[in-house]
Amino acid sequence: MHLSKTIGILGGMGPLATADLFIKIIANTPAASDQDHLPIIINNNPKIPSRIHALQAGGQSPLLQLINSAQMLEKAGADFIIMPCNTAHIWYKEIEDSVGIPVYHMIHNAVAYTLQDLNGEHEKVLLLATLPTIETGLYQKAFEGTSIHLQIPTIAEQLLVNEAITSVKAGSIENNPFLQPLNNMLDRYVSNSVLHVLGGCTELPLLFPYLTEKIGKLDPTLMLAQLAVAKAQ
Repeated sequence: MHLSKTIGILGGMGPLATADLFIKIIANTPAASDQDHLPIIINNNPKIPSRIHALQAGGQSPLLQLINSAQMLEKAGADFIIMPCNTAHIWYKEIEDSVGIPVYHMIHNAVAYTLQDLNGEHEKVLLLATLPTIETGLYQKAFEGTSIHLQIPTIAEQLLVNEAITSVKAGSIENNPFLQPLNNMLDRYVSNSVLHVLGGCTELPLLFPYLTEKIGKLDPTLMLAQLAVAKAQ
């Protein structure tokens, strides 16, 4: 039997996003039986302090819990780690330095996959993410010098995105009260030749099935799942 590497998922930010990554890894694994699937260790640690509160409201830093989770995955036998939380990549270097196994970067991976998906065409892409992810420029810096022109929401639009993300964390997906305002916002961008939206917060791809079909959806969670399958095989 072919031996596969064991995937470590540093999760809990939030649990639905972690489950989404797990399901997408399974869905993207070529398998005809249980035994063809990949070994995965999930550390679903919902007690990691809020990344947003830490950066915006002087809340407790998540770094200690992030490092603890990464080291727990390594001790449990993971061969590499992926982390389904975009904002947590603000602490990526410290997490990477805390373990002796690879930690693959969700955002750098999303950039590579996006350029591949869009064939290097000069495209406008709307970035939807948490405010700290926007303000620290995680995606802007990663896309710098590429053919992609990121569009950043206005202050009012960002408030809407924040509310939609918070609602997903509370369990509202198909009944998310902010779906219609989000669709109205996306329609306005489409009318200005923005043909793709990038879900730069792991809660947002959970809403993709309920968002307008007029705009292409770029899902970093799916891209991370595809990377994990490739690395594990």
